[in-house]
Amino acid sequence: MRKLLFPLLPLLFCAQTTAPAPLPIAAPLSGKLGTAIQLLGSDLTTWTWYQRPPKAGATQPAPAKLEDVWTLKDGILHDAGKPIGYLRTNAEYDNYVLLVEQRHVNKKGNGGVLFAITGPDKVWPHGLECQGLNGEEGDLRNIADFPNLKTDPVRTEPKRVRRAGADPEKPVGEWETVEITVDHGNLTVKLNGEVQNTATYTGSLNGKIGLQAEGGEMEFRKIELTPIEPN
Repeated sequence: MRKLLFPLLPLLFCAQTTAPAPLPIAAPLSGKLGTAIQLLGSDLTTWTWYQRPPKAGATQPAPAKLEDVWTLKDGILHDAGKPIGYLRTNAEYDNYVLLVEQRHVNKKGNGGVLFAITGPDKVWPHGLECQGLNGEEGDLRNIADFPNLKTDPVRTEPKRVRRAGADPEKPVGEWETVEITVDHGNLTVKLNGEVQNTATYTGSLNGKIGLQAEGGEMEFRKIELTPIEPN
């Protein structure tokens, strides 16, 4: 009996091992990259802070000032994580490659990079999010209803598209890169250099860029937007 089992072991091992799903393939850029714009400058005068209002019937807390939540020192933007809300650009952008260098501080937490923000400020605004919650970084969250947003149906859940491939996250405290490409209806999300999500959209993804304060203490040292220009 033992002699019969040994030849079967490689076959059994192969039958129980499945290859990971292939990573999505990003569409080629429609044009050339222009001059990079550093959205994280020497101050936050080009950004606006919005705090989540209290629920109906709840005690109204004193509104937090921008500097109570977001502080910029020596090129590092620190996010206290509370109160809940987001910091967003005053300007709108379309057709770009957005590069964000970020890290979670001290412990696992929640956050996210918002983009294609339009309409009035609210929690959460009309837009899309590259999820920043540990364990889910690289997920694409469809915060608003973009009915023509086409994603991989296998990984698509209500309001969320799960990331593909193996876990690309780095340990807490290490710097990570988030890269979001919005290019004439083609959307790509990368985490630490690996494509996690792609999508296509027939409408406009023009809008503001935002960073969530959602309970997790985080830091950012680069927020760089490079326009995609016609060839």
